[in-house]
Amino acid sequence: MAGFLPFMLHLARVARNRRHVVALGELDDHLLRDIGLERADVLAVLAQPRHRDPSRMLKVLCCQGRVFVERVRDGFAPRPASCC
Repeated sequence: MAGFLPFMLHLARVARNRRHVVALGELDDHLLRDIGLERADVLAVLAQPRHRDPSRMLKVLCCQGRVFVERVRDGFAPRPASCC
């Protein structure tokens, strides 16, 4: 029973963050690019199971995933992005 309250708080936080990511999906592509996202990023994280936090997944995708792929492609060792 001790883990029930933290779990419920986690679900509430995930639901709130999901609403925020849905609102991001309503922005036009130009505004999404301005904040370092693509529409496909938003759609991909919203397609994940509802218990996962989409805002955390966007951060990983934006700050680690794309930067990592670009740096490996360019022949550099991976490093954390400045936004993380």
